[in-house]
Amino acid sequence: MPVKTLKRFLPLGIIALLMALAWTTGVHEQISLTGFHAHKAELIRYVADHAVLSALAFIGLYVAAVALSLPIATLLTLTGGFFFGKWLGTVYVVSAATIGASMIFLVAQTSLGETLRVKAGGLYSKIEKNMKENAVGYLLFLRLVPVFPFFLVNIVPALFNVPFRVFALTTFFGIIPGSFIYVNLGQTLGEIESLNDLVSARTLLAFALLGLFAVIPSLYKQFKARKKSLAVLAALLFLLPQTALAGQDYEHFLNLYDGLLKSHVRPAEKNGIAYNGVDYIAWRNDSRHGQALTHLLAVQPEKTKNYWINVYNFLTIDLIVKTGEKESIKNLGSPFQSAWKKYSWDIGGTAYTLDQIEHKILRPMGDPRIHFAINCASVSCPDLRREAYRMDRLDVQLNEQTWLALANTGKGLRRDGNTVYVSRIFDWFAEDFKNGDVRGWLLDYPLVELPFTLKFMDYDWSLNTAKAQK
Repeated sequence: MPVKTLKRFLPLGIIALLMALAWTTGVHEQISLTGFHAHKAELIRYVADHAVLSALAFIGLYVAAVALSLPIATLLTLTGGFFFGKWLGTVYVVSAATIGASMIFLVAQTSLGETLRVKAGGLYSKIEKNMKENAVGYLLFLRLVPVFPFFLVNIVPALFNVPFRVFALTTFFGIIPGSFIYVNLGQTLGEIESLNDLVSARTLLAFALLGLFAVIPSLYKQFKARKKSLAVLAALLFLLPQTALAGQDYEHFLNLYDGLLKSHVRPAEKNGIAYNGVDYIAWRNDSRHGQALTHLLAVQPEKTKNYWINVYNFLTIDLIVKTGEKESIKNLGSPFQSAWKKYSWDIGGTAYTLDQIEHKILRPMGDPRIHFAINCASVSCPDLRREAYRMDRLDVQLNEQTWLALANTGKGLRRDGNTVYVSRIFDWFAEDFKNGDVRGWLLDYPLVELPFTLKFMDYDWSLNTAKAQK
């Protein structure tokens, strides 16, 4: 074989050999969702302790996966979001994918381009001319609409002499939106058992909207004289995917919050009162809390009851977690301002305190059951539910919470002869229960019967902690 031919096909031979080696040994099968779950805790610690080395190892592995066309790029993209967050994760993924794709492009251009030109003859020239004239539009379309195999999009442009600079730039910028979406989804990777669980209508909508970007060059040629129309269209195309991503943020928050509740809320008892306690130390050390908070604060708030109940409960826990309070939430206030008014969170550009959420948003909704759903991080508060409140189940969840609160004789309702002792909540918020007719409201629940004298229990403001699991 001539030396020139050998040099031309040597890179292709090396890539083919490495691909065959990877597939025959099954090395790529070691990188799986099952393996991720099995070693998640160790990996989290390693990334935290070796941030730079972890990033370099991740990028190197990703480059190899793309260059060898191994079917693990999707999982790697998701893990990038889980371990490095949506911003750094996107930077690492896009950079690594571009490097790996460029390697394949150069190999294909060197080894296969000339062979195709000879075999295709005049047809090749026609396709090549069309490809060069519309390279940016074609390549952006192929990158923005991720329905074409990634490795194929790396090879085809190389066969038709697309300049390397054009290929690299369109690859880098073209894969940013899709990569960002998957990296963002990856922040919930710790809570799923199958990659199929990440596919939703919102995800599909976001990808469909990304495809609109590919038509911008053609639209520009058609409407270049109408600059105002083009500006409006460009703004619309930019905002639509952002809207789709915003909807995903709250879903991600709910999934992460659900996982935190199941992991760190458990039955406890203090001062003779049974309650659902929170292992605040474990919650504080769980990376899902920071991720959930990021998703929650990222978008404009919804106007639904379940949304604000979840927000109130999560931010109450965040207050305890970020201050490290160990005795009582009331210690976080001052002589002039309670803890519920002192601290605020910026949600979608507007600052909210717990006091505002409870008294200005939730109570005006006119449903007294909310008092048994929101939790003030105290022993005598109605219990924190071990799942997030969902729109499609809210009525059932609120009814159940009300019954559970009243059935708790230590802090909800207790009968002693003709005397009925109830939570101090009925005293503080009497106007919310049948416009002040607390006795009438209680009679709607078959736990008391006339005649009875109503008295209020003492309120235990001790922090609703739970012992750490062994």
